[in-house]
Amino acid sequence: MRKLLTIICVLASIEPLFSQQNLFNIPSGDITPKGKMFYQHQFNIYTRKLESKAHFVYGLGKGWDAGVNLVGKGFYFTPVWRSMHNSDPNKGALYPVLLLTLQKSISLGDHWQMNWGSQAGVNLSSRLRNKKLNYFFYGLVSFKPGKQHRLKLILGPYYTTPMFVGSGNKAGVLAGYEMKIRSGWYLMGDFISGNNDAGVMVLGLVKTVSRRVQICAGYMIPNPKTPKPPGLVLEVNVLGWDVE
Repeated sequence: MRKLLTIICVLASIEPLFSQQNLFNIPSGDITPKGKMFYQHQFNIYTRKLESKAHFVYGLGKGWDAGVNLVGKGFYFTPVWRSMHNSDPNKGALYPVLLLTLQKSISLGDHWQMNWGSQAGVNLSSRLRNKKLNYFFYGLVSFKPGKQHRLKLILGPYYTTPMFVGSGNKAGVLAGYEMKIRSGWYLMGDFISGNNDAGVMVLGLVKTVSRRVQICAGYMIPNPKTPKPPGLVLEVNVLGWDVE
Protein backbone atom coordinates (compact mmCIF):
# COMPACT_ATOMS: atom_id res chain seq x y z
CA MET A 1 0.00 0.00 0.00
CA ARG A 2 2.84 2.37 0.88
CA LYS A 3 4.54 1.66 -2.46
CA LEU A 4 1.28 2.33 -4.32
CA LEU A 5 0.84 5.69 -2.58
CA THR A 6 4.44 6.62 -3.39
CA ILE A 7 3.90 5.85 -7.10
CA ILE A 8 0.71 7.90 -7.16
CA CYS A 9 2.46 10.89 -5.55
CA VAL A 10 5.34 10.71 -8.02
CA LEU A 11 2.99 10.59 -11.00
CA ALA A 12 0.95 13.48 -9.65
CA SER A 13 4.09 15.60 -9.30
CA ILE A 14 5.00 15.21 -12.98
CA GLU A 15 3.50 18.18 -14.79
CA PRO A 16 3.92 18.01 -18.57
CA LEU A 17 4.22 21.06 -20.78
CA PHE A 18 1.07 22.92 -21.62
CA SER A 19 -0.52 21.89 -24.91
CA GLN A 20 -1.25 24.56 -27.51
CA GLN A 21 -1.35 24.33 -31.28
CA ASN A 22 0.76 27.41 -32.06
CA LEU A 23 3.67 29.18 -30.44
CA PHE A 24 3.86 32.88 -31.31
CA ASN A 25 4.32 32.51 -35.07
CA ILE A 26 4.98 28.84 -35.80
CA PRO A 27 3.04 25.60 -35.18
CA SER A 28 3.88 23.89 -31.90
CA GLY A 29 3.71 20.35 -33.28
CA ASP A 30 0.80 19.51 -30.94
CA ILE A 31 -2.47 18.17 -32.34
CA THR A 32 -5.89 19.13 -31.03
CA PRO A 33 -7.57 16.09 -29.41
CA LYS A 34 -10.40 14.47 -31.36
CA GLY A 35 -13.67 16.36 -31.03
CA LYS A 36 -12.01 19.29 -29.21
CA MET A 37 -11.32 22.85 -30.34
CA PHE A 38 -8.49 25.32 -29.90
CA TYR A 39 -8.73 29.08 -30.50
CA GLN A 40 -5.89 31.57 -30.44
CA HIS A 41 -6.12 35.32 -30.99
CA GLN A 42 -2.89 37.22 -31.48
CA PHE A 43 -2.15 40.95 -31.60
CA ASN A 44 1.11 42.32 -32.99
CA ILE A 45 1.60 45.89 -31.78
CA TYR A 46 4.00 48.26 -33.59
CA THR A 47 4.58 52.01 -33.38
CA ARG A 48 2.48 52.65 -36.51
CA LYS A 49 0.01 49.77 -36.67
CA LEU A 50 -1.73 46.85 -34.99
CA GLU A 51 -2.05 43.42 -36.63
CA SER A 52 -4.64 40.81 -35.61
CA LYS A 53 -4.47 37.06 -36.27
CA ALA A 54 -7.15 34.49 -35.45
CA HIS A 55 -6.60 30.72 -35.42
CA PHE A 56 -9.34 28.11 -34.96
CA VAL A 57 -8.48 24.39 -34.94
CA TYR A 58 -10.64 21.26 -34.53
CA GLY A 59 -9.34 17.78 -33.70
CA LEU A 60 -10.17 15.07 -36.25
CA GLY A 61 -8.58 12.12 -34.47
CA LYS A 62 -5.78 9.69 -35.44
CA GLY A 63 -3.20 12.48 -35.30
CA TRP A 64 -5.08 14.89 -37.58
CA ASP A 65 -6.58 18.33 -37.04
CA ALA A 66 -7.95 21.02 -39.34
CA GLY A 67 -8.86 24.65 -38.99
CA VAL A 68 -9.18 28.19 -40.28
CA ASN A 69 -6.76 31.13 -39.94
CA LEU A 70 -7.55 34.78 -40.57
CA VAL A 71 -4.24 36.64 -40.88
CA GLY A 72 -3.44 40.31 -41.45
CA LYS A 73 -6.51 42.09 -40.09
CA GLY A 74 -5.69 45.36 -38.37
CA PHE A 75 -5.27 49.09 -38.78
CA TYR A 76 -2.66 51.84 -38.99
CA PHE A 77 -2.34 54.51 -36.28
CA THR A 78 -0.45 57.05 -38.42
CA PRO A 79 -0.44 59.22 -40.46
CA VAL A 80 -4.21 58.61 -40.34
CA TRP A 81 -6.31 55.82 -38.86
CA ARG A 82 -7.15 53.32 -41.60
CA SER A 83 -7.69 49.58 -41.95
CA MET A 84 -4.91 47.34 -43.25
CA HIS A 85 -5.37 46.03 -46.77
CA ASN A 86 -3.09 45.09 -49.67
CA SER A 87 -4.14 43.35 -52.90
CA ASP A 88 -1.03 44.28 -54.90
CA PRO A 89 1.80 41.67 -54.83
CA ASN A 90 4.23 44.40 -55.93
CA LYS A 91 3.70 46.10 -52.56
CA GLY A 92 4.60 43.08 -50.42
CA ALA A 93 2.61 40.36 -48.70
CA LEU A 94 -1.14 40.33 -49.37
CA TYR A 95 -3.54 40.83 -46.46
CA PRO A 96 -5.92 40.09 -44.93
CA VAL A 97 -5.75 36.38 -45.86
CA LEU A 98 -8.18 33.56 -45.06
CA LEU A 99 -6.45 30.17 -44.84
CA LEU A 100 -7.58 26.58 -44.34
CA THR A 101 -5.18 24.48 -42.27
CA LEU A 102 -4.44 20.77 -42.03
CA GLN A 103 -1.93 19.01 -39.75
CA LYS A 104 -0.75 15.46 -39.13
CA SER A 105 1.38 14.22 -36.26
CA ILE A 106 3.21 10.94 -35.66
CA SER A 107 4.68 9.97 -32.29
CA LEU A 108 8.17 8.46 -32.36
CA GLY A 109 8.26 7.33 -28.75
CA ASP A 110 8.25 9.23 -25.46
CA HIS A 111 10.63 11.96 -26.58
CA TRP A 112 10.33 12.48 -30.34
CA GLN A 113 7.45 13.52 -32.61
CA MET A 114 7.06 14.40 -36.29
CA ASN A 115 4.50 16.87 -37.57
CA TRP A 116 3.73 18.29 -40.99
CA GLY A 117 1.02 20.53 -42.27
CA SER A 118 -0.20 23.18 -44.65
CA GLN A 119 -2.02 26.49 -44.69
CA ALA A 120 -3.61 27.58 -47.96
CA GLY A 121 -6.15 30.20 -48.99
CA VAL A 122 -6.74 33.55 -50.67
CA ASN A 123 -6.49 37.20 -49.73
CA LEU A 124 -9.80 38.92 -49.01
CA SER A 125 -9.90 41.35 -51.91
CA SER A 126 -13.22 42.80 -53.06
CA ARG A 127 -12.19 42.11 -56.67
CA LEU A 128 -11.94 38.55 -57.94
CA ARG A 129 -9.00 39.35 -60.22
CA ASN A 130 -6.98 40.56 -57.21
CA LYS A 131 -7.40 37.32 -55.27
CA LYS A 132 -4.20 35.27 -55.17
CA LEU A 133 -3.38 31.81 -53.82
CA ASN A 134 -1.38 31.89 -50.59
CA TYR A 135 0.19 28.82 -49.01
CA PHE A 136 2.61 27.80 -46.30
CA PHE A 137 3.92 24.21 -46.01
CA TYR A 138 6.04 22.95 -43.13
CA GLY A 139 7.51 19.88 -41.46
CA LEU A 140 8.59 19.76 -37.82
CA VAL A 141 10.47 17.47 -35.48
CA SER A 142 9.96 18.04 -31.75
CA PHE A 143 12.03 16.67 -28.89
CA LYS A 144 11.15 16.51 -25.18
CA PRO A 145 14.20 15.52 -23.10
CA GLY A 146 14.01 14.05 -19.60
CA LYS A 147 11.26 12.17 -17.81
CA GLN A 148 9.10 15.14 -16.87
CA HIS A 149 9.14 16.79 -20.31
CA ARG A 150 9.61 20.30 -18.90
CA LEU A 151 11.34 21.39 -22.10
CA LYS A 152 10.27 21.03 -25.72
CA LEU A 153 12.45 21.87 -28.73
CA ILE A 154 11.05 22.26 -32.27
CA LEU A 155 12.86 22.43 -35.61
CA GLY A 156 11.92 22.00 -39.27
CA PRO A 157 11.77 23.48 -42.78
CA TYR A 158 9.08 25.58 -44.45
CA TYR A 159 8.14 26.57 -47.99
CA THR A 160 5.78 29.41 -48.88
CA THR A 161 4.78 31.94 -51.54
CA PRO A 162 5.63 35.65 -51.97
CA MET A 163 1.89 36.34 -51.85
CA PHE A 164 2.03 35.29 -48.17
CA VAL A 165 5.42 36.62 -47.03
CA GLY A 166 6.29 39.29 -49.60
CA SER A 167 9.67 39.56 -51.29
CA GLY A 168 12.64 37.56 -50.05
CA ASN A 169 13.22 33.86 -49.57
CA LYS A 170 10.42 31.33 -50.10
CA ALA A 171 12.06 28.52 -48.09
CA GLY A 172 13.65 28.51 -44.68
CA VAL A 173 13.76 27.07 -41.18
CA LEU A 174 11.31 27.14 -38.27
CA ALA A 175 12.55 26.74 -34.69
CA GLY A 176 10.96 27.10 -31.28
CA TYR A 177 10.90 26.07 -27.64
CA GLU A 178 8.63 25.78 -24.61
CA MET A 179 10.03 25.49 -21.07
CA LYS A 180 8.19 25.24 -17.78
CA ILE A 181 9.79 27.46 -15.13
CA ARG A 182 7.20 27.13 -12.35
CA SER A 183 3.59 26.10 -11.87
CA GLY A 184 1.48 27.88 -14.49
CA TRP A 185 4.44 29.79 -15.99
CA TYR A 186 6.40 28.97 -19.15
CA LEU A 187 9.11 30.46 -21.30
CA MET A 188 8.28 30.35 -25.00
CA GLY A 189 9.98 31.52 -28.15
CA ASP A 190 10.11 30.88 -31.88
CA PHE A 191 12.09 31.85 -34.97
CA ILE A 192 11.37 32.01 -38.71
CA SER A 193 14.51 32.31 -40.81
CA GLY A 194 14.84 34.51 -43.87
CA ASN A 195 14.58 38.10 -45.06
CA ASN A 196 10.89 38.03 -45.98
CA ASP A 197 8.03 39.70 -44.09
CA ALA A 198 7.64 36.68 -41.81
CA GLY A 199 11.32 36.50 -40.82
CA VAL A 200 11.27 37.30 -37.10
CA MET A 201 12.13 35.92 -33.67
CA VAL A 202 9.76 36.27 -30.70
CA LEU A 203 10.80 35.69 -27.07
CA GLY A 204 8.26 35.73 -24.27
CA LEU A 205 6.26 34.20 -21.44
CA VAL A 206 3.06 32.20 -21.05
CA LYS A 207 0.76 32.28 -18.03
CA THR A 208 -1.98 29.69 -17.49
CA VAL A 209 -4.78 31.71 -15.91
CA SER A 210 -7.37 28.92 -15.73
CA ARG A 211 -7.84 25.33 -16.79
CA ARG A 212 -8.70 26.41 -20.33
CA VAL A 213 -7.22 29.88 -20.82
CA GLN A 214 -3.62 30.98 -21.35
CA ILE A 215 -2.17 34.47 -21.88
CA CYS A 216 1.10 34.93 -23.80
CA ALA A 217 3.30 38.01 -24.22
CA GLY A 218 6.53 38.47 -26.12
CA TYR A 219 8.90 40.83 -27.90
CA MET A 220 9.28 40.55 -31.67
CA ILE A 221 12.79 40.96 -33.11
CA PRO A 222 12.90 41.15 -36.93
CA ASN A 223 15.66 39.40 -38.85
CA PRO A 224 18.23 41.62 -40.62
CA LYS A 225 17.05 43.10 -43.94
CA THR A 226 13.39 42.30 -43.31
CA PRO A 227 10.61 44.91 -43.78
CA LYS A 228 8.92 44.18 -40.44
CA PRO A 229 9.72 46.49 -37.48
CA PRO A 230 10.18 45.39 -33.85
CA GLY A 231 6.99 45.04 -31.84
CA LEU A 232 5.08 43.47 -28.97
CA VAL A 233 3.05 40.27 -29.26
CA LEU A 234 0.00 39.48 -27.11
CA GLU A 235 -1.99 36.23 -27.35
CA VAL A 236 -5.00 34.63 -25.72
CA ASN A 237 -5.45 30.86 -26.04
CA VAL A 238 -8.78 29.16 -25.36
CA LEU A 239 -8.64 25.36 -25.17
CA GLY A 240 -11.50 22.89 -25.43
CA TRP A 241 -9.93 20.67 -22.78
CA ASP A 242 -8.38 21.14 -19.34
CA VAL A 243 -4.69 22.02 -19.16
CA GLU A 244 -2.87 19.41 -17.08
